[in-house]
Amino acid sequence: MKYQAVIIDLDGTLLRDDEQICSNNKEAITLAVKSGYSVSLASGRPHQLMMPYVKKLGLSLPIICCNGAYLFDPITQNIMNPQVLDRDFLIDLVSLLNEGHFAFTIYSSRGVFTQKASKHTEDLIKKAEVINADISIQVIPAISELLEQTGEVYKVLVSSSDKVALNQLRDALQIHCQADLSAPTKLDITSTSATKGHALTQWLKQQNISAQNTIAFGDGDNDAFMFRLVGEPVAMDNASPSLKGLANLIVTNNNGCGIGQYLRLTVQEGQKTYQHFFNY
Repeated sequence: MKYQAVIIDLDGTLLRDDEQICSNNKEAITLAVKSGYSVSLASGRPHQLMMPYVKKLGLSLPIICCNGAYLFDPITQNIMNPQVLDRDFLIDLVSLLNEGHFAFTIYSSRGVFTQKASKHTEDLIKKAEVINADISIQVIPAISELLEQTGEVYKVLVSSSDKVALNQLRDALQIHCQADLSAPTKLDITSTSATKGHALTQWLKQQNISAQNTIAFGDGDNDAFMFRLVGEPVAMDNASPSLKGLANLIVTNNNGCGIGQYLRLTVQEGQKTYQHFFNY
């Protein structure tokens, strides 16, 4: 099968632990673009923390942001197809998180907000510094003022080292919203219509490409909707067990160059490669 599109997750997938992209992977993505493939990124990050990589890779198509809460066009700088959290639900959610002493970060149309600094917000600041991203985090302790300032909210990220409590929170919320673990200690909360799969469906319609002719790379449970949609789901070796179960192929962990090796084979041969595990 001749694939036409490639969608790649960032954290835990394309990015190494040092926030950089393996040169082999970068070269293979460039090769895919030059060979006519439609290539884009899909992440739980807001566009501000994705654009430095878009520029580094020379990509021009819309990117999938905040777990599918919106598409961002790097050319026009426009947000497209926003899926925002219901305001009443957001008020109840923030109250619940505050009562449960959960650290949370809000990603909205007006930027990034939090009630108090946390390890996650500290990590965000470090990520932004490493890639020279233009983003600021506003800390507002009072809940009422916090909610007044946020504007439309795309995503709420809850971070906790208590994995049991985080899983219990996810299970309790799933009837009201989309709640997925992007990492073992991070729970992404979006509207029910905001998933990477839903956003990818919109993206593919824009590009006039079939999902069956699409390759997707990922590592977290928040990539599951995307994996179920595409013709060739490829998981990283560090992916969650449930995501690996949805994959056709497993490549190296995010610190290796398995993405690049697989893309080179696919682009050069123009057909599906059937080896089940790449160990580069």
